[in-house]
Amino acid sequence: MNRQRTTWSIALGMIAGITVISLPFTANAQQHEKHINAEYSVSAETELSFDSGVGTITFERTEGDVMEVSIRAYKDDDTVFNKDGNVEDAELVAEQAGNQLTLRVSNQDGIQLDWVIKLPRVNRVETDLGVGEINGDLWTTDIQIDLGVGEVDLDIYGDYKTIKTDVGVGDSTIKGLGNIENNRFLMTANSRANSSGKHRVSVDTGVGDIDITVH
Repeated sequence: MNRQRTTWSIALGMIAGITVISLPFTANAQQHEKHINAEYSVSAETELSFDSGVGTITFERTEGDVMEVSIRAYKDDDTVFNKDGNVEDAELVAEQAGNQLTLRVSNQDGIQLDWVIKLPRVNRVETDLGVGEINGDLWTTDIQIDLGVGEVDLDIYGDYKTIKTDVGVGDSTIKGLGNIENNRFLMTANSRANSSGKHRVSVDTGVGDIDITVH
């Protein structure tokens, strides 16, 4: 992942505003933390991409045309990762090209990020997380999720065409509506589901578990 600092861009009125709040040193469990909050105008044509290293990404379904993003950047005393990261240097970067909007945090090496994304209906969601957990609930759309190590636990609401999951080491389960097949082969696992909708969902994890529930 590219961790270089880039310029915050505002184009076509898509980015409505951003507020950044820094908090002082806290208790023993955390050395330092920073909170970042932003809002973006989205539509049924918007294609979103989220890129993060270590931490969690939580999705929450909402209505309307505004996506709210909250990020907690922090360092844990007990982390096994690089301790040289500087929380204060973490900045939310938005890159836009037409209907495509990519969000990432610059200078995130050595820190952890907890995202909460309140997301209305959009055209596509793509998420790339190195280590951690992706959870919550999403409106059904074209979804591509790639997780290196960790867990995916999602509830998906609406019609879909296919759901495809693959785990290198771990387990995979799809539950709910549609024709569903869950397979386990020694250490690997995959799941397949088909229904009458138009959207395609793909979830891949190197090491961990995938749990998808369709409503």
